[in-house]
Amino acid sequence: MPRVITIGRQFGSGGHEVGLRLSKKMGIPFYDKELIRLTAKNSRFAESYLEKMDEQKPSFLNIGSAGVISGAGGTTAQNAMSQFYNLSPNDQIFLETSKVMHKLAEKGPCVIVGRCADYILRDLDPVNFFICADLPDRIARKIALDEHKDMTEQAMEKKIIQTDKSRSKYYEYYSHEPWGAADNYHLCINTSVVGVDGAVEIIMKFVEEFRKKNIMPDNLD
Repeated sequence: MPRVITIGRQFGSGGHEVGLRLSKKMGIPFYDKELIRLTAKNSRFAESYLEKMDEQKPSFLNIGSAGVISGAGGTTAQNAMSQFYNLSPNDQIFLETSKVMHKLAEKGPCVIVGRCADYILRDLDPVNFFICADLPDRIARKIALDEHKDMTEQAMEKKIIQTDKSRSKYYEYYSHEPWGAADNYHLCINTSVVGVDGAVEIIMKFVEEFRKKNIMPDNLD
């Protein structure tokens, strides 16, 4: 049965493409950068500003914000608390994005990439994946794209490391869990080993078997 699927990803690992191809094969909606437009539509933030702040943690500690953010997903009490605290723009964006994700997920199965989706939607029991790849392959993948074709390998490596560091800080700030750690996902997949299409096939099979009753005996003695 189709479910809400979340995909965390290293920069250049093909996580976006995995999610896009997966959604097409399963016939369910796909959300990545689209989340920025939807958040802008449903908040006071301009889309250009949201693009700049995408997956960025606050640059300073905001006293009292952690208690609000940890409940992101939007009960009345939590929304009332968010009015009480002087949240940073990053925290406000996180809360608004969380509301958008919940509305999308509550409509039915979909694929959502990045932005702490696994943590935000944890009450809906999504299937959570993390896509990684070897650094040389990530460098080659990103340079092959038209938008990055003029970058050197050294410059792209620096960009990859910086982007991953930013995503890691963002995820760990809001979820209080280590980004990319296997324990935080149902399955981690290396596209350097299985490729993008292989990852899609693995995810589809995994989702099909997800939460099925284990018919194997606990004791084989």
